[in-house]
Amino acid sequence: MKKVAIFSVGSGGHVIPAKNILNDLKDQGVPIDRFIFITDKRGIEYLGDIKAKIFILDVYRSNYGLFGYIFNFYKYFKTIYKARKILIKENVSILLTTGSYIAPIASFLSYIMKMKLFIQEQNIYAGLGNKIASIFPGVVFTSYPDTKNIVKRRALYVGPVINKSLLKNKDLIKNEFTLGVQGGSQGSEEVNDLFYKYYTKNDISEINILHITGKGKKFKKINDPNYRQHDFINDMNTYYSKIHLQISRSGGGSLEAAYLGIPQILIPYKHGTTSSHQLLNAQYLESLGLAVIVNSYEELDETLNKIFNNLGNWRNLYFNENIIESGNIKITDMILKEINEEL
Repeated sequence: MKKVAIFSVGSGGHVIPAKNILNDLKDQGVPIDRFIFITDKRGIEYLGDIKAKIFILDVYRSNYGLFGYIFNFYKYFKTIYKARKILIKENVSILLTTGSYIAPIASFLSYIMKMKLFIQEQNIYAGLGNKIASIFPGVVFTSYPDTKNIVKRRALYVGPVINKSLLKNKDLIKNEFTLGVQGGSQGSEEVNDLFYKYYTKNDISEINILHITGKGKKFKKINDPNYRQHDFINDMNTYYSKIHLQISRSGGGSLEAAYLGIPQILIPYKHGTTSSHQLLNAQYLESLGLAVIVNSYEELDETLNKIFNNLGNWRNLYFNENIIESGNIKITDMILKEINEEL
C-alpha cells in the first residue's frame, strides 16, 4: 500500500497547517497508516499525538539565504539521501510540503522519483523554500489570491488551511469583552513588551486579558484578577472561544483569527526573511477591514484607547464584517483524488 509523505519542519506556522491537512484527510477516511511525517527537532514539538509514523531528520537550515544552501550543499545532500531511503522503504508515491527549509528537498525528490507533489503556502509572500520548490512540477495551494515569490503557473488559490476544530468558535456569542494577546507559535518579545508598556501606562483593569507570551519569553508578572497568562496553549479553542479582539504578529496564524471573524491589531515582524510576508499578510487583512496595522507603541496606544473608550461601538471604528474562506476542502479533495487513484 503506497503512502503520502508530509515534509514539514521548523515553526508552528509550517507544521500546524501540515498537521491540519493530515487530520482532515484522516477524517475523510484515509487510514493513518497511509501517512508518514518527515520533520526535524524543531517541528516535532508541534505535532502532538498524530499517530502517524514520524521520521526526524537533521535538516540544514541556512542563515544566509540561498548562498548558505549553495555553500553547504553537502549537508543538504545528506538529508536528501536519508529522505530518499525513507520514501523507498515506506513505498511513498505522493509528497506534500508546507514550506521552509525542507521544501526544496521534497520537491527535488518528487521530481527524481516521479512522485506527485503538493505544496501549501500559508503566507502572501512565499519563503525561499517554497519559492525553490515551486520550480518543480506540482501544485502550489495558496492562501491569498495573489501570492508572491512563487512560479505563478503552479499556483492554485484555495484559501488558508484552518484547524477544523476551531469551527465551533465561528459566530460564537461571547460574554464580557476580552482582549487576546499573542506573538505567533513561537511568541514575540516585541509584542509582549509593547503590551506591557501599554498596560502600565493605562488603566484597563476592567478589561479581561488573555495573554500567550510564548515559551521561554521573558515577561514581567502582572497582578490583576482580569489578566490571565499562559506561555503556550495547545488547544487554541480555549483561546479563540473567549477573545473579541486580538493583538498579534501577522504570520500564518493571523488567518485563523480572521477566518473566525476576530478583529486584529497586527504588529508585523520587521527583521529577517519573514519581514516581507508578515507586512504583506497584514496589509491584505487590513485592506479587507479585518485588521489594523500598528508599527510603534504610540500607534498601539492610540488604537487601543480609541477602542476601549468606545466599547459600545468598537468594531465599527476600524473593522467590518468581511470573511475569508478556508482552503481545507479543496486541498483535501485534490489529495484524496490522487490517493484514490493509487489504490
